[in-house]
Amino acid sequence: MKSKKLLAALLASSMVATALVGCGPKDDKKPADGDKAAETSKIDKEQYLNVVLGAEPKTLDPSKATDLYSSQVLVNVMEALTRLEVGQDGKDVIKPGIAKEWKKSDDGLKWTFTLRDAKWSDGKAITADQFVYGIQRTLAKETGSQYAFLLYPIKNANEFNTGKAKAEDVGVKAVDEKTIEFTLTAPCAYFLDLTYFKVMEPQRKDIIEAGGDKYGTEPNTMVFSGPFTIGEWVHNNKIELVKNKEYWDNSNVKLDKATMKIIKEETSRMNELLNGSLDAAGVTKPEWIQKFDETKKFDVKKGYDSSSTYTFYNQKDKYFANAKIRKAFLIAEDRAGKVSTLYKNLAEPATAWCPPAIQIDGKDYREKVAYKPIEDLKNENKDAKALLVEGLKELGLDPDPAKHTFKYLQSGTDANAKMFAEFAQQNYKTALGVNVECDYVEWAIFQKRTDEFDYQVASMAWSADYNDPNTFFDMFMSNAGICPTGWKSDKYDNLIKDAGNTIDPAKRTEIFKQAEKILVYEDAVISPGVWRFKNTYVRKHVKNYMSPTFGALDLKYTYTEGRE
Repeated sequence: MKSKKLLAALLASSMVATALVGCGPKDDKKPADGDKAAETSKIDKEQYLNVVLGAEPKTLDPSKATDLYSSQVLVNVMEALTRLEVGQDGKDVIKPGIAKEWKKSDDGLKWTFTLRDAKWSDGKAITADQFVYGIQRTLAKETGSQYAFLLYPIKNANEFNTGKAKAEDVGVKAVDEKTIEFTLTAPCAYFLDLTYFKVMEPQRKDIIEAGGDKYGTEPNTMVFSGPFTIGEWVHNNKIELVKNKEYWDNSNVKLDKATMKIIKEETSRMNELLNGSLDAAGVTKPEWIQKFDETKKFDVKKGYDSSSTYTFYNQKDKYFANAKIRKAFLIAEDRAGKVSTLYKNLAEPATAWCPPAIQIDGKDYREKVAYKPIEDLKNENKDAKALLVEGLKELGLDPDPAKHTFKYLQSGTDANAKMFAEFAQQNYKTALGVNVECDYVEWAIFQKRTDEFDYQVASMAWSADYNDPNTFFDMFMSNAGICPTGWKSDKYDNLIKDAGNTIDPAKRTEIFKQAEKILVYEDAVISPGVWRFKNTYVRKHVKNYMSPTFGALDLKYTYTEGRE
């Protein structure tokens, strides 16, 4: 939930588990078909839940939403062709959504989905045409969707998105009101994983045209296909979800209301979790962990959260156009210090870009590839400052690092944001001898500034959208526009295209290794920071907590029993 899920670096620590995206360990079990076995006589009469939303979503338009926070909301108020759930064994499993069944042709090029009888929250039928419209709208150049590239496995999707084909040429069509047929350019190993993502949610042309520029920014501009609707949206404060009475499976939805609270200060979040105003939140500081453990009122969800934090550089800037300067900053990064100081040991230093837990053909990619580009760079360049000096000389600039000041753009203005930025400031000053000025802005401004290349150095995190390394590599293709660095590489683009055109696990593993080498070792486009762990405290009265490894917190089957 990349969705793709952009997450400010400061939130990567205190909200790693608050975001409630993480590995599906065995304590996350739930019955495969919801809680049909639950004895309804035992559940609480008042069914409500309070959770944390990391920040204000920029938009809830499925074609334009890119951040984690929009994914947290959309996964509960919209339903795509399929759903991502957590099975009995604690592992992610793809289940029917609006599509009740599907089939794939023997050559892997045609996928056919049959829709169930389902309705929008306003009572109108959900039809195949609305899925086709949503896909075509996401791909339309004028929409400006940053996620259009995810649909490129579909025949002529790339061509339409780049103005070389028409909408009707795209390989998706409504055979009839309840049948959708996809034609792919080549067999795609992860295509089914895309069908539960926001790019596969249906869209209503009448609603979007009526909402205009405000569509997706207020509840009254939207209709919903998922288990919940948005009852109230108080910007920068809360989003209140209400049970959708028109949802096709509403009998399995127990919660009447779920409030997603935007609470920026960590102390406030912890106090609300302690006093019962929150039912779940991520906990990172040892003193709070001890305090919550002593209450014996919480279950703790642990595991990798399938994300990587990273620092990225504006290559349109005169300094960071130089590869040696980028590599100097990458080598200088104190990953072990971040783990202990910022993440309270709820993470491990990254040795590469794609994190553990991501699989190819059911096997961990990191174990299969056995490649550590960061360690290779550091072994070959023992002195980061010396590398910086070389880069400055190449640019004809003063070789004294102390004569240069760099601006670090930080998302957030609270105490935690300042702790993250000041750590980076001191880290770079100590290792490189440069001056660093911190620039603090809120998340929406951070996104705008980076999109417009109004920055030098910044940090974020990327969470997997689906269980395949491609979700960590396609975002850096020239046509993706997800991470604005100004970097482009035909060689890299062709590698990722090749990975999408084969389903051979060995070939794909080797291709991603080569891509990772270019991205980190050769060009230092980004500096991977840490691989985070989730550490989510969930009150024991919360039942059927469901947080897939590669999706956002899904409240469809959640209910409470024994709330004090």
